[in-house]
Amino acid sequence: MIVFRQVLVLILAVSFILSACSTDKGQSGSSLEQLKKKGEIIVATTGTYPPYSYHDADGLTGFDIDISKEIGRRIGLKVKFAEVEFAGMFSGLDGGRFDTIPQLSITEERKKKYDFSDPYQFSNLTLIVLEENQEMNSFEDLKGKKTNGLAESVQGALALQYGATLVPENGDSVELLTSKRVDALIYNSLYFLDLRKKRPDLKIKIVDQSDDIETAAYLFRKGNEDTIQAFNEALKAMHEDGTYAQISTKYFGKDISEGMLDY
Repeated sequence: MIVFRQVLVLILAVSFILSACSTDKGQSGSSLEQLKKKGEIIVATTGTYPPYSYHDADGLTGFDIDISKEIGRRIGLKVKFAEVEFAGMFSGLDGGRFDTIPQLSITEERKKKYDFSDPYQFSNLTLIVLEENQEMNSFEDLKGKKTNGLAESVQGALALQYGATLVPENGDSVELLTSKRVDALIYNSLYFLDLRKKRPDLKIKIVDQSDDIETAAYLFRKGNEDTIQAFNEALKAMHEDGTYAQISTKYFGKDISEGMLDY
């Protein structure tokens, strides 16, 4: 009798474990179906990062906002945006308060915990100076000069590599350059495109850019393979039919999937 009870308990325990595993597998393998049952996908965004995500007279807008809405339309989901400070985005994603975070660099460290869509944004670091500046023609000319940035940032690390002194940004970084408190600015190429579009009066130019192309993608919790696949298919179709180029040109004045800028 005792042996029978022990065997029964063992069978029940194994059945419970198998059931739990099957449930987990079913949930992780049907993330898109779960989202479609809800009818929406929640995308995290700061709302304070133009031209990617910001507010105008009509409300929340930007490159990431338009790209996300178009992806949602193509996969049959309403896109809802959760505005949150960047510092709280990863904990919010981990806690299930939203489903994905756009505009994130793909790094090996992040890939240990999360999965990414295919890249949808491409840029590279550029060296920006005043048009009147004839002394600086490359990153090598930064030695002994001042530029914007923090040592922890990719821009700051690059500047230090070439012997520049870093000046922290307290407000408008362009004002640092126009007031000649720095000799140059280092930003990604999309920042320059946005500046040229919004402030054509600025007398600035690019004199050098890094060879390494930086990519950004949508970040997801692991276990969302079918949702990621749907995102990738939508992004591919947007490139093929010209929708991506249209949205890109709206915010940057050119198709940013083309990679490095001509300068």
